[in-house]
Amino acid sequence: MRGLALALTLSVAALQAASATESRSDSPQLAQYQRWVTEMKQAPRGPFDQVLWFCRDGSTQPPRAYACQDHGGGHQHGELNEEARELQQQGYYVATLLAGIDAPAVAAQDDFADRYGQLLVQHYLMAADNGWVFRRALFYRGAIQEEDESAGAQALLEYLIAQPRYIDTHFLGLRTGVRLLPHGAATASQQQVRQLSAALSDSNSDFMPLRAKIHGAPDAADATRVREYAARTKNPALAARFQQLAEMIDAVYTAQPLEQVLEEIRPRFSAAPWLLELLEEHRQALLDAPGYAARYRASGALLAALRENLPRVNAPVARLRLLDLSLQAEAEHLRSASALRPQITGMTRAQRLELIAGALDAAFGVGLLKQREREAMHGALAALDTRDPALGDYLATLNYLGRVPGWATQNLRFFFQEPMLKLAEVEPGAKLFIQDQLRGSPLLFYSSVLDGLVQDGNRLAGVQHRIFGETVGVGFNALNPGIARGVLHAADPAPAMDSLDSRGIYLLPETVSDLPPVAGILTAGEGNPLSHVQLLARNLGIPNVAVAESMTPRLRGHDGEEIVMAVSPAGLVELNAFDDQWADFFASKDASAEVVIRPDLDKLDLTPRQFISLDELRAEDSGRTVGPKAAKLGELRKAFPGAVAPGLAIPFGMFRAEVLERDYRDSGGSVFDWMVGQYRALEAMPADSAERAARTEAFRAELHQLILDSEPSAAFKTALRTAMQAEFGELSTGVFVRSDTNVEDLPGFTGAGLNLTLPNVVGFEALVAGIRRVWASPFTARAFAWRQSHMLEPEHVYTSILLLEAVPSDKSGVLVTQDLDSGDMGVLSVAVNEGLGGAVDGQAAESLRVDTRSGAVRLMGTATAALRRVVVPAGGIAAVAASGADRVLQAEEIQRLIRFARDELPQRFPRITDDAGRPAAADIEFGFLNGELRLFQIRPFLESKGARSNRYLIEMDRALQGVKDQPVDLQELPQA
Repeated sequence: MRGLALALTLSVAALQAASATESRSDSPQLAQYQRWVTEMKQAPRGPFDQVLWFCRDGSTQPPRAYACQDHGGGHQHGELNEEARELQQQGYYVATLLAGIDAPAVAAQDDFADRYGQLLVQHYLMAADNGWVFRRALFYRGAIQEEDESAGAQALLEYLIAQPRYIDTHFLGLRTGVRLLPHGAATASQQQVRQLSAALSDSNSDFMPLRAKIHGAPDAADATRVREYAARTKNPALAARFQQLAEMIDAVYTAQPLEQVLEEIRPRFSAAPWLLELLEEHRQALLDAPGYAARYRASGALLAALRENLPRVNAPVARLRLLDLSLQAEAEHLRSASALRPQITGMTRAQRLELIAGALDAAFGVGLLKQREREAMHGALAALDTRDPALGDYLATLNYLGRVPGWATQNLRFFFQEPMLKLAEVEPGAKLFIQDQLRGSPLLFYSSVLDGLVQDGNRLAGVQHRIFGETVGVGFNALNPGIARGVLHAADPAPAMDSLDSRGIYLLPETVSDLPPVAGILTAGEGNPLSHVQLLARNLGIPNVAVAESMTPRLRGHDGEEIVMAVSPAGLVELNAFDDQWADFFASKDASAEVVIRPDLDKLDLTPRQFISLDELRAEDSGRTVGPKAAKLGELRKAFPGAVAPGLAIPFGMFRAEVLERDYRDSGGSVFDWMVGQYRALEAMPADSAERAARTEAFRAELHQLILDSEPSAAFKTALRTAMQAEFGELSTGVFVRSDTNVEDLPGFTGAGLNLTLPNVVGFEALVAGIRRVWASPFTARAFAWRQSHMLEPEHVYTSILLLEAVPSDKSGVLVTQDLDSGDMGVLSVAVNEGLGGAVDGQAAESLRVDTRSGAVRLMGTATAALRRVVVPAGGIAAVAASGADRVLQAEEIQRLIRFARDELPQRFPRITDDAGRPAAADIEFGFLNGELRLFQIRPFLESKGARSNRYLIEMDRALQGVKDQPVDLQELPQA
């Protein structure tokens, strides 16, 4: 097994060749790449052509003794064949070598994060797929030198561990490398057990039940079970591999006691008395531990302490030794968790919450949680430090604890999502990498304990999630309430965005910004609840639920079935098969009410046909001459002149004049006349007919292209030049070109993110081309599909445009002036990311609830988007690496948002109301630059009244009413 683990390697020569060669437009089909990878697994030499010496002077020599002696030394290993080199040139870093690595040079490469991530994913594949592309090459003499590979891994890890960010924001990426890159004495781990058992079950289906046991509830007796299975196996070679698995399980459960390890390692740190004292303290805690529960907590505390104190150690070698010790502490923690499993049924609620606390420390110690996340969860547990908490508070705490697996998933995605998905294009098995990291971590036991507590709490309240007839405690986090019927699409991989059916319910990797209309959304990646698409879904009553990785196999088992998805306002989730009873429900008035878009045509004024400065616009101009973005930003600029950039509006009337009033070909009529005729003809056709759908799409596509091709008149361009110079001082000023229609932010309909914004457009010709694109954007397939089925008089869609000066932002996001979950108007819901455009496009954002009365901040999620967007002086936006910091908004910035939302906005801005004229929450896009607040947009925050008032959804939550104040005895045994 050690040879397998060392086989995944990274050569300097291969890295340099790959970085110097960009992807060619004539690269082979992806299917060909996949065939090459499959062939490498079976080829006697795997990915290699021959064995050579690679010398330090850059030369290569034949494989003879001391071949590099006169060339500055070097290393012998396999030379990649043509197919492997081509794969690397295309960004698939398979079959790479670590021998002789120049760690500083490799780490300095722009794409090192991707290379490093793929390197670790490949190590996973090596263990889980019987050697992967090295399956037979391991026996190709001289191709892989174990000692050189280990030395190369050691050099890379020591270099990384010396960099401050790798023991801070990038700790998870570093520690995963320490665990997966062999660099010293090999030790057996439960993750290796999981991976080998998975590899064996792939070719032995009757081993699958035992594999499930090993993956879900491992214990020491699994070794005996595997040996009994091996005894029934008639294939000697296969029996030997099962014996190897049994021995690995034995090694995990008979490892050297952790307290003994701590005693033996102490002399290595004699120069650091504080560290000796720390290690002795934790050694004594283990010696004093009376049972598995105490050892479980003690090992978790040691893991946390090692991570917290790592920056105090200066020498990279010593840091690496402490991380190796951390791996042994994790093994002890997992062994203790396995031993505790049969004891859980005899534990009280309080004792199980103590196990939860220990797992939080361990998850932080291994890097899956950030310090801020750990503190937030411990704070929630501390708030229950009473014998009899109210059931409502108890359930809320359990629900909050249920965020931890999602947080850990997002933290892993920050480092590994893109490398994993890239490699999965040629090796689908790579997609299991993040799942494997989670299930081989302290969070497997954490989730099991929490699930039991949640089921018990729901039993006390009389409620629970129901998934196809089964009850589950955790695994679902409701984002938007609603009820929908549709065919479940849960296959892997997810379909392309342009192929989604508006009547389908989709399991997606994440809720992406270009999502077309669908009936229901199940997302493996939560993103953030304030992205444009989430706000739109919430407005239209489209149910949306974030799904834990552990639940996806269950959902995929119902792929292609017609189902009903119900998500209650309180966050309960039901997935049911569609039947006659549900057919009656959806035919009744109790089904969710339909949103109807009614533009105010009496208010609409198409006569202004000149550019309008943002300083001249006020809120009452919304829907009259311009859309709500420009009108309300004009009002904001009046109230907060330093917070809103200069801008220039192109009113509805100019769109009408430059596009709709032009002749439609040789018809003798205008484009508007043709458009009205098309709409009336379509309305006369059967609503659900295929012919109507086809003609609608043909009409939409022609209209969209017609607008794109409508070159603005010479008079328009002359006036634009003059207005740009007057407003911004020069034509070269970068501007955001923002669509601003009369059919968004209406009573009952938000339209968030449906139309186009072009960021930082620089240059007059680029601006004119951008204006055409933005004028046409309401008629793209996605925008048209979201809007048109809800709209009356669809010919009256008019696009104004806001040209807003491009200003940089250190961070940006969205805030809503109410709690998304409770509706409390004294709480701000905030989502924010580093850079421009934060949170609105669905990035995994820092998500907070901020109490404007007390200043208390509740963490709902940290920012784990791997990239941030910055303004490029020459035009456009560049994506650069995000910092990965625990915090985006600093304390003083949070206080600034509180003052703005609580004190300033109500005093300086017109009252925000809903469609009934009642006070409503505001949805505000904001940013900070050097600590100064910037404002980009304000609109009403609109929710689906149908989803909130639906009879069935209300009944789902009814059991919660009247029992929230019921006391919960934490010293009692749960009954779930």
